[in-house]
Amino acid sequence: MNGRRGARLFFVFFLFCSAPAWAAEVLRIQIPAVVRIEGEACELSEIASIEGPRTLAERVRKLLLSSRDGVITREQVIAALKVSGAVGGRIELKMPPTVTVMIGEAVSGRIEETERDLAALVKSLAAWNWDVEVSRQGSIPNGRLVAPASLVPGAAAATLRFRDASGRERSLAVRLVWSQPALVLTRSVKKGEVLRQGDFIVRQIRVNRPGVYASVISEAAGRSLKKNLSQGEPVPLDLIADVLAIERGKRVSIVARDAGLLVKAPGEALENGALGDSIKVRNLSSKTVVTAVVVAVDTVEVRLQ
Repeated sequence: MNGRRGARLFFVFFLFCSAPAWAAEVLRIQIPAVVRIEGEACELSEIASIEGPRTLAERVRKLLLSSRDGVITREQVIAALKVSGAVGGRIELKMPPTVTVMIGEAVSGRIEETERDLAALVKSLAAWNWDVEVSRQGSIPNGRLVAPASLVPGAAAATLRFRDASGRERSLAVRLVWSQPALVLTRSVKKGEVLRQGDFIVRQIRVNRPGVYASVISEAAGRSLKKNLSQGEPVPLDLIADVLAIERGKRVSIVARDAGLLVKAPGEALENGALGDSIKVRNLSSKTVVTAVVVAVDTVEVRLQ
């Protein structure tokens, strides 16, 4: 589920020697990012779509895979295919590096999804580490998820498509509400004022897209805001700025180092700058304008080539 990361699919190809007549055909195996099985192990056919030469397909359908810490890896599937005896065939495998496995209970011949499982499925598809509320419009279909391959965090709705053992597909519409921890101000703060650790509390807030608000104190403490914010407001990342070490129009000390010599001259800042910024300054002695790096409060350094 930092980010922005998810259910990207990869292709893997195998080509074996001693090919029988059907070797020129390709056996295609596709496994989605999230699967559900009834126990700790399953046959490949329970979680994968398998298409291609009948003889080769029958050999691989019964391959046994086991869940390890809630996942089945691409390496596991490749290893199983190598020892399956399915030599002489070309196999195309489409799956993410890691497939999330949900363990279900059989109820009257079907696997029942719980609301918690559905939220976990959505979080896995979106690579989302925080909370999401899922409201479904209808019953959860039998079978495994076949689409979508991924979700964008913040999406208000989605349609999930499932395929059962007979190949029949059904859709489930869901509404989604995403939330994440965010820094909320405990006092009103003015533009340019330095933020302190005690200025925040962390609260869960609803979001329309990820990466908008600061979520850990280290992202904001010791920095400043680009505009006024009131008590109780979350702190947007794009309004956080480094504290200015130099302000435009103020006097600065210009230093330059060369062959062990240190030269200083009085100057005037032509731009605002935080530590590490490159800004333009005017040398008050020579009246020339140079670009220098802010190295301390009211001090810039000209980097000689």
